[in-house]
Amino acid sequence: MKKRYSLKKRRDFQKVYRRGTAVASKYCVLISSRSRFGMLKVGFSASKKIGNSVQRNRAKRLMREAFRAEMANLRTDRAYIVVARSPIVEANMEEVRCALRSLMEKSGVLVERHEEVPAGPAETV
Repeated sequence: MKKRYSLKKRRDFQKVYRRGTAVASKYCVLISSRSRFGMLKVGFSASKKIGNSVQRNRAKRLMREAFRAEMANLRTDRAYIVVARSPIVEANMEEVRCALRSLMEKSGVLVERHEEVPAGPAETV
């Protein structure tokens, strides 16, 4: 995930927490609000309730990769925070990805983009 998409400052996190709407699953919580930056921003959070630093960093890596896989289909005028829940410690990548995708659908932030397939040259027989 590129740095330009990251929420960095505490006040930016606080604004999303205050103004955003949250949806939850077994593994994580997705909070989204209108972005004050005019572009997609995202932050990831894992508290000490998750476990030691190794487990917290693994949880954030899983969430970051799951989010990156769905980023092309998201509304770009929003700011997102993904918060880890304790069962994520036993989860694998596919479970986290499915959970995050369902949260995105539930919150209505997915925009399916269909890529146009360019027509190739006509074949002559």
